[in-house]
Amino acid sequence: MMASDTTRVATVAMHSVMGHPQANLARVEEWTHKAHAEGARFALFPEECITGSMNKSDLTFEAAHKISAQAAEKSVQFLESLCRKLQMTLVVGTIEPAEARFRNSALIVGPTGYLATFSKLHLPNPTEREWFVPGSSFPVVTSQGWTFGVGICYDLRFPEIFRTAARERADFFLLPVGGSGAADKIQSDGDGSEQAQHHKALAMQLLPARAVDNALYIFYANQSGRSGNAWFPGLCLAIDPNGKLIDEHLPDEGMIVTEVKGTALSKARASGGYTVREVRPEVYEAPKIIRE
Repeated sequence: MMASDTTRVATVAMHSVMGHPQANLARVEEWTHKAHAEGARFALFPEECITGSMNKSDLTFEAAHKISAQAAEKSVQFLESLCRKLQMTLVVGTIEPAEARFRNSALIVGPTGYLATFSKLHLPNPTEREWFVPGSSFPVVTSQGWTFGVGICYDLRFPEIFRTAARERADFFLLPVGGSGAADKIQSDGDGSEQAQHHKALAMQLLPARAVDNALYIFYANQSGRSGNAWFPGLCLAIDPNGKLIDEHLPDEGMIVTEVKGTALSKARASGGYTVREVRPEVYEAPKIIRE
């Protein structure tokens, strides 16, 4: 049950300093205060935001483990204090130690404290599979009376997680993203406009249908600027339950603050586009195979 009929979600395309959790947490705090000043109750930050995208750098595993351990020691307590002070809910990307490797995770913290950690479920390439252990659970979180799911970057290609969140009456879905390009291939003026448009086009191939099918607002936050060997475009997107792009920021570091309306969610859930109630998994999971 929603606490009120509206809330506001900030989506932040933040630049992260490679390997400096304390500096990045300070930037999270700065952007969270800006979001709060614009009336946001929720804020979404990019993938690997606290640590920087160490898997896209020349760091050794040994050096990366020291950085991820520093981040793990400081981050939750820091975010809890910030969320309690501002009465906000934050989703912030980080890299966590996981024995010999790491987890690509998002910390979910609300006004009452730590709520959950989501770890990236689907790993898209050999580098990520070398660095990361895939997540094994999918939390659907309720905070401040609003319910949401989280996926990280490549996870957006899997409609099952959006459907699972919708079955639990999620109101919105938050996507920390670290979509990038090689730094040496960015155009000479360095503003990342072309790359931002490229990543926007990829997202808009998929996310409008996810929003319509499941009656969800969807928010997407990509990193900004150079980090390690990669360049991130700086891109924020907000899509409403009708699949319409209602807010965006690109390129470079920046933020959007979007109103989520309970009336829009109710209307979308009453429409023919919302298919959650008609799903028949028992049929899909046992197809009748016919071969000539």
